[in-house]
Amino acid sequence: MEASPVWTHPLLYVDVEPETDFIATIVHCEKLAADAMETEHTTTQHDLYQRLHQCLSALRPTLLDPIPEELEAQFTVSTLPAHPPAMETESDQLCDYCLALSELLCGKRMTLDVEETLKGLLYDLTCFLSDTMQAPRWLKTPLGNVPL
Repeated sequence: MEASPVWTHPLLYVDVEPETDFIATIVHCEKLAADAMETEHTTTQHDLYQRLHQCLSALRPTLLDPIPEELEAQFTVSTLPAHPPAMETESDQLCDYCLALSELLCGKRMTLDVEETLKGLLYDLTCFLSDTMQAPRWLKTPLGNVPL
């Protein structure tokens, strides 16, 4: 009898500690959300979502901390971005997200359609969080840097 394969995923083994650079952490979160949504192996998907939760939990306490001085140049631009971070979701998908959340919150049993919708919502929110966290914070002007 042949043993069933053991599924692993390389993203599960990336160390994310509270002192890990917040940009590296959120980029990793975005990759976890994308790969979790795409995998068809249930156990691996569960492990990826669990790891995403752990990484977001490690990131959460630091979100309101000032950007370290050594990273400020990375968040300073000479021209305003053409497209600021936005969740570019169509109205039908936004309605599906609202329906899925309301169904879940009112105690109904989650269907496979609702589960798929919530996976999409988690992915969209994680990408939006990532875009927001990596967005410029200062505009370089002749008079010095101006907060955006």
